[in-house]
Amino acid sequence: MTKTIQRRAITIALLTVAARSLWPIDANPLLFFYDIYVTRRIAGGGSGVVEGDDDGMMSSRRAFPPGSAPALEGKTAWITGASSGIGAELAIQLARAGIGRLVLSGRRRGELESVARMCREASASASASGGRGTGARPVVRTSVVAFDMSGGPDVLDSAVSDALRDAPSIDVLVLNAGRYQCQPAMDADLDALLPELMRINFESPVLLARRLMREDRWREDGRGHVVVVSSLLGRGTTALNSVYSASKHALGAYFLTLAAEERSWLRVDVVLPGPVDTGLWRGTSSSAPAIGLPPLHADDRSKMSVRRCAQLIISGMIGPNSLFYETWVTNNPGLLWVYLASYEPNTFRLLTNIVGSLRLDIWRKRGEDALYLPTLLLHLWECIKEWFRRLLISHL
Repeated sequence: MTKTIQRRAITIALLTVAARSLWPIDANPLLFFYDIYVTRRIAGGGSGVVEGDDDGMMSSRRAFPPGSAPALEGKTAWITGASSGIGAELAIQLARAGIGRLVLSGRRRGELESVARMCREASASASASGGRGTGARPVVRTSVVAFDMSGGPDVLDSAVSDALRDAPSIDVLVLNAGRYQCQPAMDADLDALLPELMRINFESPVLLARRLMREDRWREDGRGHVVVVSSLLGRGTTALNSVYSASKHALGAYFLTLAAEERSWLRVDVVLPGPVDTGLWRGTSSSAPAIGLPPLHADDRSKMSVRRCAQLIISGMIGPNSLFYETWVTNNPGLLWVYLASYEPNTFRLLTNIVGSLRLDIWRKRGEDALYLPTLLLHLWECIKEWFRRLLISHL
């Protein structure tokens, strides 16, 4: 009996150490360790530069010296949803990586112009700091194509025409634009919400990509790279995100199927981010009441920084597609959650039923999108205490 207890104690201790060691991992292990390799390779080149932000805070943006990212250098990338959040940060980091031209799209032209300016400044800074002995890179060229992803096929066709007029050809299409939804499935006004979210998150990205592939003759030229920014909810489900999750499942399924069919010329990277510190929740709170999205907030401590998210996406873009056709980018416990959803569905179903009930209760009481683990655990403890209190009263 003593030896059994000792073995169990050792097992628990080893699992505790392993959990503490693995908890900081914020991407699927292949991507996480490849990103470390990319960072070390760039630092080894002598230009791992850390610079100041506009607000004086130190930057963690990676410096890409010439030749360190051949998959991107001199290419043209078109990014949707580029006026803020992940899209804006991706644009800035791609400019630092040596991308030749950026086409930036979103609804807000003024903000797109501001992002374009920051991209040119980032490109010039990277070229100046990394060009010694290797020849400075040209500063990235930028153009803005403002349009609304909720527009119909005519709007998307015009956007493709405008993008190809500004850039002779597009090498990489980054489908980042999207809209979030957080409310119980039975409370949602599906007549308004379902067509709106499915159009923005699924239908329009698919139509835009197909139109670009045909107009730019990707198949005929034997080339093409699409980066699809989906969501962890496109891999697993949880309470409060029914329509959003469905749209992201559809998005990933379509593009991975397309990649399997056209693998001789098309590369598709499907990125599944967890919560990221962007304006996604603020955008939800300010959405038109017509589509039934209520005011919402979420604890920032649950979210990955937008810079880290963009850094990991770019590491996947420049790495081999055989490893990074689908990548998971999230802080824990989000990474554990998606592993359970993929490889341990029974355990995942048990836990998501518990977590779903907690999230739903917190949403109804406080209007909070409860993503932060301590918040969920604290609410669980409060529920347990309330259950014991009622049990005690019933026996008095």
